[in-house]
This record gives sequence, C-alpha cells and structure tokens, in this order.
Amino acid sequence: MSTFVLLAFLGSFAWSTPVFAHAKGVIGYGYLGYRDPPRGFEEYCKFKETRTCFCKWANSTWFDTVDGCSNVSQEMAEKEAVNTCTILCMKAQQESGNNNTGGTLGRPGGSTGGGVVLEGAGTVAFKESWSFLAYVASSLEPVASSNEPEPLAALLAEQTAVPWVFLEGPWDQLEWNDPHGSAAFVQAFWSKNGSPKPMGKCEYAVQLPCPLEDVDLGDSIQVCSGEGEQDALLVAQTSCAPLRYNALGRDWRTFAVFGETAEGGEQLTPAATLLAVEQGQFLGFEPGSLEAIGPSEDWAKLAEELLERTQGNAVRLAGPPEFYAPK
Repeated sequence: MSTFVLLAFLGSFAWSTPVFAHAKGVIGYGYLGYRDPPRGFEEYCKFKETRTCFCKWANSTWFDTVDGCSNVSQEMAEKEAVNTCTILCMKAQQESGNNNTGGTLGRPGGSTGGGVVLEGAGTVAFKESWSFLAYVASSLEPVASSNEPEPLAALLAEQTAVPWVFLEGPWDQLEWNDPHGSAAFVQAFWSKNGSPKPMGKCEYAVQLPCPLEDVDLGDSIQVCSGEGEQDALLVAQTSCAPLRYNALGRDWRTFAVFGETAEGGEQLTPAATLLAVEQGQFLGFEPGSLEAIGPSEDWAKLAEELLERTQGNAVRLAGPPEFYAPK
C-alpha cells in the first residue's frame, strides 16, 4: 500500500477542468484503515487502488486511507486515489476550522459581473495588535501576514482565483481602505440587534432576510458596494445561498466523491453535496440554492441530478457511510 501526502502550496488552489469526460460514478472514498471500507460502491471499482491519505493541515479527520476506483484501468484507479485524497483533505481542512466563522465576506476588487462564489475562498483574520493573517481554504497555517488587511485580501483573491474572501474579526471597528471605490462586502447579522456598520466606502447598502438562524449567523444580510446600487443588489441576490451552504457544510463529513472520470486523471471540481440523513434517505444541496433536493432513496440518481443541475463534474458524498450500503 503506497502513501500519498497532500502538500498545500499557495499557488495550487485553482481547480483544473477536465477536457474529456467519461462515465459518471464514484471515483473514490475514504475510511479508517483499521476498519472495513464502505459498502455499496463495488460496481464502480473493477480496478481499485488503496493508499494512505494524510491531510497535512487538518487538525482532525475521520479517514486515513482512500480507495481510488475505476472501471477503465488500474492506472486510472491510481490517479483517482490521488484526486480523492486531495478533495477529501481540502474539505476536511475546511471543516476543521478554516479560521473563520463564515459570516462576513469581502470582495477586494471590482464587480465580476456574476454572483457570489465561495468554493475555495481564503480568509483574512484580524489578530491582536492590529495585525492580520491570510489563510487559504486548505490550510490551518497562515500563508501571509500584514498590518493592513487590504493587500492580503487582494493576494488571496489572486492566488485562489476566487474574488471573494472570508473576513474574520471585529470588522465593525475597522475602516477598509478602498482607494478605487470598488470593493463590496456581505455581513450576516441578527435583525433584532440592528444592521451593522457598513464596511469600506459604500455608496449603497441593502439589507435582506437570509435564513441563517440554524447555523448561528443571524437572520439577515447587509450588502454594501463601492460601485453602487446595481452591484450591491446583484451581490445581495446571490450571497445568501452560498453563505448558508458553506455554513451547513461545516458539519457534513464528506467521505466519498462522485464524478466524471477525466482523461489524464485531472482534479475534479466539487459543485454540490449529497447528504445521507438516514438509511436509504438522501438530500442534495447546491451552493446557489436555499432549498434542498429530495429526499431520494436513490443516491446515485440524485448525484447525477446534482451534476446536471450545477453543470459540475463532481459531487461530495457526506453523512454516515453505512447509510449508502444496500439494505
């Protein structure tokens, strides 16, 4: 049994997209090596590669071994073992803390013309003595520090290819230096306490209800933008669902990956999550929707539906692995 160690380097967090896709199915799963592997995935594993999977920056995981699966070749199974370890470790590291509570977002640059995307976003955290630390999504160790948050946010947006960053700390006490007047911010809050102080040079601010009560972030969001009303409204309309998806996902134990096996074994981009809630009962969650899909008794069919709905090439499988086993 060979060993794969996931090393997190700052410049390697943008997911690549496969050029040629093959049949959809489980490409791999994780488990504790001293236990039997999960059941129910045998049809996807004509060829199987078992490897030790060590997540360098996660402070706790519920797996130390991965099986890569393929019905094409042993070489493809070996590549899928690497893909599986990478995806599971990135999610485990996010669930281990990621140094943020997920309630405040910043966009250091101007409008992208699209909605809010948080998958792979980094974090700028306020520390004591007016210092700031930058974290990438897959690291519990800071990758940069500064006495000013703005350059750290810009660095993370550039390196992760995600225009938004999480902001952790008492940002209502800080002034954001935005010389171009194009930054935007999202702040979750409890309406009973009143809206928070807007961040940055906000020409326009809007408050909207957002169901974040069960994840302890509030019941509303405030969005402000230096670019004005149109940008603020677009951000407000597209930020609530990703915030909720990200917060809910912190309690989901992802253990497997369902996706399209790619030519050359390129990394896959998880675009949604399938959660087992009880034996034979599954729900689907998308970053862009507040509504869960399901329940469904056929997890494979639901996973394929999530791929089609999100136009992605991978879905995380979460929840107790035994719930996926045939009855």
